[in-house]
Amino acid sequence: MIDYTVITSRVRLARNISEIKFPSRISLKEVEEVERAAMAAAKEVFEPRFYPLVDLDPAEKEYLVERRLISPLLLECPYGSVILSKDKLRSVMLIEEDHIRSQCFRAGLALEECFAAVKEYDLALRSKARLAYDKKLGFLTSCPTNVGTGMRASVMMFLPAFTFCRRLGELEEELKNANLTIRGALGEGSKGEGYCYQISNAVSLGVSEETILNRVTSAVEKIKEIELDLLNRYYQSNRLRVEDSVGRAAAILTSAKLLSREESDSLIVWMKIGALLGILPSGGINFDEISLLSKPISLVRLTGCGSAPEERDAARAQMIQKAITGKEE
Repeated sequence: MIDYTVITSRVRLARNISEIKFPSRISLKEVEEVERAAMAAAKEVFEPRFYPLVDLDPAEKEYLVERRLISPLLLECPYGSVILSKDKLRSVMLIEEDHIRSQCFRAGLALEECFAAVKEYDLALRSKARLAYDKKLGFLTSCPTNVGTGMRASVMMFLPAFTFCRRLGELEEELKNANLTIRGALGEGSKGEGYCYQISNAVSLGVSEETILNRVTSAVEKIKEIELDLLNRYYQSNRLRVEDSVGRAAAILTSAKLLSREESDSLIVWMKIGALLGILPSGGINFDEISLLSKPISLVRLTGCGSAPEERDAARAQMIQKAITGKEE
Protein backbone atom coordinates (compact mmCIF):
# COMPACT_ATOMS: atom_id res chain seq x y z
CA MET A 1 0.00 0.00 0.00
CA ILE A 2 1.33 3.44 -0.95
CA ASP A 3 2.12 5.73 1.99
CA TYR A 4 1.05 9.22 0.95
CA THR A 5 2.24 10.80 4.21
CA VAL A 6 5.82 9.45 4.22
CA ILE A 7 7.06 9.88 0.66
CA THR A 8 10.79 9.21 0.46
CA SER A 9 13.87 8.78 2.63
CA ARG A 10 17.37 10.01 1.90
CA VAL A 11 20.71 9.71 3.66
CA ARG A 12 23.63 11.89 2.57
CA LEU A 13 27.26 11.82 3.72
CA ALA A 14 29.55 14.83 3.27
CA ARG A 15 33.23 14.02 2.86
CA ASN A 16 36.43 15.90 2.02
CA ILE A 17 39.83 14.58 1.05
CA SER A 18 42.63 15.52 3.43
CA GLU A 19 45.17 18.11 2.21
CA ILE A 20 42.93 19.24 -0.67
CA LYS A 21 41.42 22.71 -0.32
CA PHE A 22 37.66 23.12 0.12
CA PRO A 23 35.67 23.70 -3.12
CA SER A 24 35.67 27.48 -2.75
CA ARG A 25 39.47 27.49 -3.20
CA ILE A 26 40.14 24.22 -5.02
CA SER A 27 42.40 23.98 -8.10
CA LEU A 28 41.65 22.08 -11.31
CA LYS A 29 44.38 19.55 -10.50
CA GLU A 30 42.80 18.90 -7.11
CA VAL A 31 39.36 18.56 -8.72
CA GLU A 32 40.70 15.79 -10.92
CA GLU A 33 42.15 14.04 -7.86
CA VAL A 34 38.75 14.13 -6.14
CA GLU A 35 37.03 12.80 -9.27
CA ARG A 36 39.47 9.89 -9.58
CA ALA A 37 38.98 8.84 -5.95
CA ALA A 38 35.20 9.20 -6.10
CA MET A 39 34.89 7.20 -9.31
CA ALA A 40 37.26 4.48 -8.12
CA ALA A 41 35.09 4.01 -5.01
CA ALA A 42 31.89 4.03 -7.05
CA LYS A 43 33.15 1.27 -9.35
CA GLU A 44 33.53 -0.99 -6.33
CA VAL A 45 29.89 -0.77 -5.22
CA PHE A 46 27.68 0.05 -8.23
CA GLU A 47 27.74 0.67 -11.98
CA PRO A 48 28.62 4.37 -12.12
CA ARG A 49 28.06 6.99 -14.77
CA PHE A 50 30.04 10.23 -14.52
CA TYR A 51 28.54 13.55 -15.67
CA PRO A 52 30.51 16.84 -15.55
CA LEU A 53 27.83 19.54 -15.39
CA VAL A 54 29.72 21.68 -17.87
CA ASP A 55 28.98 19.03 -20.51
CA LEU A 56 25.23 18.97 -19.87
CA ASP A 57 22.68 21.24 -21.52
CA PRO A 58 20.25 23.28 -19.38
CA ALA A 59 17.42 20.77 -19.81
CA GLU A 60 19.58 17.88 -18.59
CA LYS A 61 20.66 19.88 -15.55
CA GLU A 62 17.07 20.82 -14.75
CA TYR A 63 16.06 17.17 -15.03
CA LEU A 64 18.68 16.17 -12.43
CA VAL A 65 17.40 18.86 -10.06
CA GLU A 66 13.78 17.77 -10.64
CA ARG A 67 14.71 14.24 -9.64
CA ARG A 68 16.70 15.55 -6.61
CA LEU A 69 19.79 13.79 -7.94
CA ILE A 70 21.73 17.03 -7.62
CA SER A 71 21.17 20.18 -5.59
CA PRO A 72 20.42 23.60 -7.14
CA LEU A 73 23.67 24.74 -5.49
CA LEU A 74 25.72 22.31 -7.58
CA LEU A 75 24.60 24.15 -10.73
CA GLU A 76 26.47 27.21 -9.49
CA CYS A 77 29.74 25.35 -8.90
CA PRO A 78 32.24 25.76 -11.78
CA TYR A 79 33.79 22.31 -11.30
CA GLY A 80 30.58 20.51 -10.28
CA SER A 81 29.85 16.98 -11.47
CA VAL A 82 27.77 13.99 -10.43
CA ILE A 83 28.14 10.21 -10.41
CA LEU A 84 24.87 8.31 -10.81
CA SER A 85 23.97 4.67 -10.38
CA LYS A 86 22.09 3.01 -13.22
CA ASP A 87 18.86 2.82 -11.18
CA LYS A 88 19.17 6.52 -10.15
CA LEU A 89 18.79 5.58 -6.46
CA ARG A 90 22.35 6.66 -5.67
CA SER A 91 24.05 9.90 -6.59
CA VAL A 92 27.45 11.31 -5.64
CA MET A 93 27.80 15.08 -6.03
CA LEU A 94 31.35 16.30 -6.52
CA ILE A 95 32.79 19.74 -5.73
CA GLU A 96 29.58 21.20 -4.35
CA GLU A 97 29.83 22.56 -0.78
CA ASP A 98 32.17 19.66 0.00
CA HIS A 99 34.41 17.52 -2.19
CA ILE A 100 32.11 14.50 -2.14
CA ARG A 101 28.48 14.20 -1.11
CA SER A 102 27.10 10.71 -1.56
CA GLN A 103 23.39 10.08 -1.15
CA CYS A 104 20.85 7.31 -1.49
CA PHE A 105 17.06 7.46 -1.91
CA ARG A 106 14.32 4.97 -1.07
CA ALA A 107 10.51 5.16 -1.09
CA GLY A 108 8.73 5.46 2.26
CA LEU A 109 10.42 5.37 5.65
CA ALA A 110 13.65 3.53 4.87
CA LEU A 111 16.52 5.40 6.48
CA GLU A 112 18.33 2.22 7.55
CA GLU A 113 18.40 0.93 3.98
CA CYS A 114 19.62 4.30 2.68
CA PHE A 115 22.37 4.43 5.29
CA ALA A 116 23.53 0.91 4.46
CA ALA A 117 23.93 1.92 0.82
CA VAL A 118 25.87 5.14 1.47
CA LYS A 119 28.00 3.43 4.11
CA GLU A 120 29.00 0.84 1.52
CA TYR A 121 30.20 3.62 -0.78
CA ASP A 122 31.83 5.48 2.10
CA LEU A 123 33.91 2.46 3.11
CA ALA A 124 35.08 2.08 -0.49
CA LEU A 125 35.97 5.78 -0.59
CA ARG A 126 38.06 5.50 2.57
CA SER A 127 40.14 2.81 0.86
CA LYS A 128 40.84 5.15 -2.07
CA ALA A 129 41.64 8.42 -0.29
CA ARG A 130 42.55 9.79 3.12
CA LEU A 131 39.54 11.75 4.33
CA ALA A 132 39.64 14.94 6.40
CA TYR A 133 38.99 13.67 9.92
CA ASP A 134 39.70 14.86 13.45
CA LYS A 135 39.71 12.44 16.40
CA LYS A 136 37.67 14.84 18.55
CA LEU A 137 35.42 16.50 15.96
CA GLY A 138 34.91 13.71 13.46
CA PHE A 139 34.67 14.34 9.71
CA LEU A 140 35.60 17.89 8.72
CA THR A 141 33.24 19.69 6.36
CA SER A 142 32.89 23.07 4.69
CA CYS A 143 29.76 23.94 6.69
CA PRO A 144 30.21 23.72 10.50
CA THR A 145 26.73 22.18 10.96
CA ASN A 146 27.87 19.06 9.09
CA VAL A 147 31.05 18.49 11.13
CA GLY A 148 30.96 15.18 13.00
CA THR A 149 29.26 12.33 11.19
CA GLY A 150 28.82 14.49 8.09
CA MET A 151 25.41 12.87 7.77
CA ARG A 152 22.06 14.32 6.85
CA ALA A 153 19.18 11.86 7.27
CA SER A 154 15.95 13.24 5.86
CA VAL A 155 12.42 12.08 5.15
CA MET A 156 10.03 13.84 2.79
CA MET A 157 6.56 14.11 4.29
CA PHE A 158 3.16 15.25 3.03
CA LEU A 159 1.72 17.50 5.76
CA PRO A 160 -1.39 19.35 4.57
CA ALA A 161 -3.20 19.12 7.92
CA PHE A 162 -0.32 20.71 9.84
CA THR A 163 -0.61 23.55 7.34
CA PHE A 164 -4.42 23.83 7.38
CA CYS A 165 -4.47 23.79 11.19
CA ARG A 166 -1.56 26.25 11.46
CA ARG A 167 0.58 23.86 13.45
CA LEU A 168 3.81 24.10 11.41
CA GLY A 169 5.33 26.72 13.73
CA GLU A 170 4.67 24.52 16.73
CA LEU A 171 6.14 21.51 14.91
CA GLU A 172 9.24 23.49 13.99
CA GLU A 173 9.84 24.39 17.64
CA GLU A 174 9.37 20.81 18.83
CA LEU A 175 11.79 19.53 16.21
CA LYS A 176 14.32 22.19 17.11
CA ASN A 177 14.23 21.07 20.74
CA ALA A 178 14.97 17.52 19.56
CA ASN A 179 17.94 18.68 17.42
CA LEU A 180 15.91 18.15 14.26
CA THR A 181 14.68 20.54 11.59
CA ILE A 182 11.96 20.96 8.98
CA ARG A 183 12.72 22.32 5.51
CA GLY A 184 10.99 22.77 2.19
CA ALA A 185 10.89 20.15 -0.55
CA LEU A 186 14.23 21.26 -2.06
CA GLY A 187 16.05 21.72 1.23
CA GLU A 188 17.32 24.77 3.05
CA GLY A 189 15.59 28.01 2.07
CA SER A 190 12.95 26.33 -0.10
CA LYS A 191 9.18 26.26 0.39
CA GLY A 192 6.89 23.36 1.16
CA GLU A 193 5.61 22.86 -2.38
CA GLY A 194 2.49 20.70 -2.42
CA TYR A 195 2.59 20.63 1.41
CA CYS A 196 5.76 18.51 1.22
CA TYR A 197 8.49 19.04 3.82
CA GLN A 198 11.78 17.42 4.74
CA ILE A 199 12.31 16.29 8.33
CA SER A 200 16.01 15.85 9.09
CA ASN A 201 18.70 16.05 11.74
CA ALA A 202 20.03 19.51 12.60
CA VAL A 203 23.08 18.25 14.51
CA SER A 204 25.89 16.04 13.26
CA LEU A 205 28.51 16.66 15.94
CA GLY A 206 28.69 14.58 19.11
CA VAL A 207 26.13 11.98 18.02
CA SER A 208 26.43 8.66 16.22
CA GLU A 209 24.87 7.78 12.89
CA GLU A 210 22.59 5.31 14.66
CA THR A 211 21.35 8.02 17.05
CA ILE A 212 20.56 10.33 14.15
CA LEU A 213 18.67 7.61 12.29
CA ASN A 214 16.67 6.68 15.38
CA ARG A 215 15.80 10.31 16.18
CA VAL A 216 14.57 11.08 12.68
CA THR A 217 12.67 7.79 12.38
CA SER A 218 10.92 8.28 15.73
CA ALA A 219 10.02 11.87 14.86
CA VAL A 220 8.60 10.88 11.47
CA GLU A 221 6.46 8.13 12.99
CA LYS A 222 5.08 10.57 15.58
CA ILE A 223 4.48 13.32 13.02
CA LYS A 224 2.64 10.89 10.75
CA GLU A 225 0.33 9.87 13.58
CA ILE A 226 -0.43 13.51 14.46
CA GLU A 227 -0.88 14.49 10.79
CA LEU A 228 -3.47 11.79 10.16
CA ASP A 229 -5.33 12.69 13.34
CA LEU A 230 -5.34 16.39 12.41
CA LEU A 231 -6.47 15.58 8.89
CA ASN A 232 -9.41 13.53 10.12
CA ARG A 233 -10.38 16.26 12.59
CA TYR A 234 -10.17 18.85 9.81
CA TYR A 235 -12.36 16.66 7.62
CA GLN A 236 -15.01 16.29 10.32
CA SER A 237 -15.18 20.08 10.68
CA ASN A 238 -15.07 20.83 6.95
CA ARG A 239 -16.68 17.77 5.38
CA LEU A 240 -18.49 19.44 2.45
CA ARG A 241 -15.55 21.69 1.58
CA VAL A 242 -13.09 18.78 1.61
CA GLU A 243 -15.34 16.45 -0.37
CA ASP A 244 -16.02 19.20 -2.90
CA SER A 245 -12.28 19.86 -3.36
CA VAL A 246 -11.54 16.14 -3.75
CA GLY A 247 -14.41 15.64 -6.19
CA ARG A 248 -13.43 18.63 -8.30
CA ALA A 249 -9.81 17.44 -8.40
CA ALA A 250 -10.84 13.96 -9.56
CA ALA A 251 -13.18 15.36 -12.21
CA ILE A 252 -10.65 17.78 -13.66
CA LEU A 253 -7.70 15.39 -13.63
CA THR A 254 -9.66 12.68 -15.43
CA SER A 255 -11.22 14.92 -18.09
CA ALA A 256 -9.08 18.03 -18.67
CA LYS A 257 -7.45 18.58 -22.06
CA LEU A 258 -4.87 21.06 -20.76
CA LEU A 259 -3.19 21.10 -17.36
CA SER A 260 -0.45 23.44 -16.21
CA ARG A 261 2.09 22.10 -13.76
CA GLU A 262 0.81 24.43 -11.02
CA GLU A 263 -2.80 23.35 -11.50
CA SER A 264 -2.02 19.64 -11.69
CA ASP A 265 0.12 19.79 -8.55
CA SER A 266 -2.62 21.55 -6.57
CA LEU A 267 -5.22 19.02 -7.75
CA ILE A 268 -2.96 16.05 -6.96
CA VAL A 269 -2.74 17.36 -3.40
CA TRP A 270 -6.50 16.87 -3.06
CA MET A 271 -6.34 13.43 -4.66
CA LYS A 272 -3.84 12.38 -2.00
CA ILE A 273 -6.01 13.89 0.72
CA GLY A 274 -9.01 12.04 -0.70
CA ALA A 275 -7.09 8.76 -0.67
CA LEU A 276 -5.89 9.30 2.91
CA LEU A 277 -9.42 10.01 4.13
CA GLY A 278 -10.98 7.15 2.17
CA ILE A 279 -13.11 9.52 0.09
CA LEU A 280 -11.49 8.15 -3.06
CA PRO A 281 -10.04 4.68 -3.49
CA SER A 282 -6.35 5.14 -4.27
CA GLY A 283 -6.16 1.99 -6.35
CA GLY A 284 -2.43 1.88 -5.71
CA ILE A 285 -1.90 5.08 -7.72
CA ASN A 286 1.41 6.75 -6.91
CA PHE A 287 0.38 10.40 -7.05
CA ASP A 288 3.84 11.58 -5.99
CA GLU A 289 5.40 9.83 -8.99
CA ILE A 290 2.73 11.38 -11.23
CA SER A 291 3.59 14.81 -9.83
CA LEU A 292 7.28 14.18 -10.45
CA LEU A 293 6.66 13.05 -14.04
CA SER A 294 4.55 16.18 -14.57
CA LYS A 295 7.55 18.46 -14.11
CA PRO A 296 8.58 20.13 -17.40
CA ILE A 297 11.73 18.25 -18.35
CA SER A 298 10.59 14.91 -16.96
CA LEU A 299 7.36 15.29 -18.95
CA VAL A 300 9.22 15.96 -22.21
CA ARG A 301 11.44 12.92 -21.62
CA LEU A 302 8.46 10.69 -20.85
CA THR A 303 6.06 11.76 -23.58
CA GLY A 304 8.29 13.25 -26.26
CA CYS A 305 6.10 16.36 -26.36
CA GLY A 306 7.41 19.71 -27.56
CA SER A 307 8.65 22.46 -25.28
CA ALA A 308 5.84 24.91 -26.07
CA PRO A 309 3.63 25.51 -22.98
CA GLU A 310 0.41 24.31 -24.61
CA GLU A 311 2.06 21.13 -25.91
CA ARG A 312 3.34 20.36 -22.42
CA ASP A 313 -0.03 21.13 -20.84
CA ALA A 314 -1.79 18.79 -23.29
CA ALA A 315 0.76 16.02 -22.75
CA ARG A 316 0.52 16.47 -18.98
CA ALA A 317 -3.28 16.18 -19.03
CA GLN A 318 -3.15 13.04 -21.16
CA MET A 319 -0.42 11.43 -19.06
CA ILE A 320 -2.24 12.09 -15.78
CA GLN A 321 -5.57 10.88 -17.13
CA LYS A 322 -4.00 7.62 -18.27
CA ALA A 323 -2.18 7.17 -14.93
CA ILE A 324 -5.39 7.60 -12.93
CA THR A 325 -7.91 5.80 -15.14
CA GLY A 326 -5.61 3.36 -16.90
CA LYS A 327 -7.17 4.40 -20.21
CA GLU A 328 -5.83 6.31 -23.19
CA GLU A 329 -7.73 9.44 -24.18
